[in-house]
Amino acid sequence: MIRCPACGTANMDGSTICKKCRQALPATGPAPGPPAPERRNARELLEELKALDPVSVEPPGVVRSLVDMLLQADIPVLIENYPAQPVSDIQKFLAGMVEEKLEELERHTGAPVRDSLLMLYLGCAAYINGDFERALGRFTVAAETDRTDAVAEYDRGMALQSLGRYEEAMESFTRAISLRPEFEQAWANKARTLVLQGRGKDALEYFERALCLDRSDPVAWFGKGATEEDIGQYEEALRCLDTAIRLRPDFVQAWNYKGDALYHLGRVEEARKAYESALLVRPHDFDAWNNLGIVHFTMKSLDKALDAFNKALMVRVESDDAWLNKGTVLELKGDLQEALACYDRALRLNPECDQARKAREKLYTLGMTSGL
Repeated sequence: MIRCPACGTANMDGSTICKKCRQALPATGPAPGPPAPERRNARELLEELKALDPVSVEPPGVVRSLVDMLLQADIPVLIENYPAQPVSDIQKFLAGMVEEKLEELERHTGAPVRDSLLMLYLGCAAYINGDFERALGRFTVAAETDRTDAVAEYDRGMALQSLGRYEEAMESFTRAISLRPEFEQAWANKARTLVLQGRGKDALEYFERALCLDRSDPVAWFGKGATEEDIGQYEEALRCLDTAIRLRPDFVQAWNYKGDALYHLGRVEEARKAYESALLVRPHDFDAWNNLGIVHFTMKSLDKALDAFNKALMVRVESDDAWLNKGTVLELKGDLQEALACYDRALRLNPECDQARKAREKLYTLGMTSGL
């Protein structure tokens, strides 16, 4: 077996490309031909991209250069739900420059480029930037160009999932699995698509299939744990979430879900510690601050709760939930005018927020007799 240096996945002897992340694998014997070129840093790649002239170079050479630059920049070709290493701004900028060079090449030749690997790279870059429609177009070209590429079908499913086109996403994940039955991420995202459709119980079977293929995948453990929590199986959720955290201690979402499960079980102090652990990893995480505020409120630590909700609003000022929570604390502290302002803000952000409306009506009724 060959262990991928980038993602740690075990690959069959003789493989040249990692089955999971599609990065080049080290040779198992003496490498034939000239040595591979040294890796370039971001500055060198930018200069190389600027100098590349799609008009004066033969199209296949341009495509090879663009693919190589995206590989050197560590742009992924496989979409992950919770990547351990988020893509940096410089990587996004490089991918944008590659798109410009590709468009220049297509204008020059008058024909679209249909290179599968280049389409995967550019699709992932578009996906990471939140342009799911563009990503879907790139992944569709990749899948149509190489009908045997399970990663292209998988990535296409991810784009469809993000666009809310769940039935089509399920079809893409199913095709990816038919091409590669051991494709663990495809099983896990088939499960996640069912969760997004409100079919959590049905999803558990697919999470189990994913974990049978890779017991060391923290994302699959998290997905199963989050689903168990959603259907009220809090003890089982904790077991899965603890496994995800053991495998990836900086998994913020797993810490937050662990806090939620503990809170539902009435283990409030342990929930507080879980949310604080999430904040140690990501100090500006909205969910952790908002949930920590709820825990402090439950523990009747109103000043700490108010501080947590204020920090949550610094991260996401448009959250009607956080404004409602802040208003509730201020009301209990007797600051009724400020509480009313918070409820008003929550209703402006979400006119359907019944809790804010009822709290606001109560304060107005109270104001008629107390001079609010």
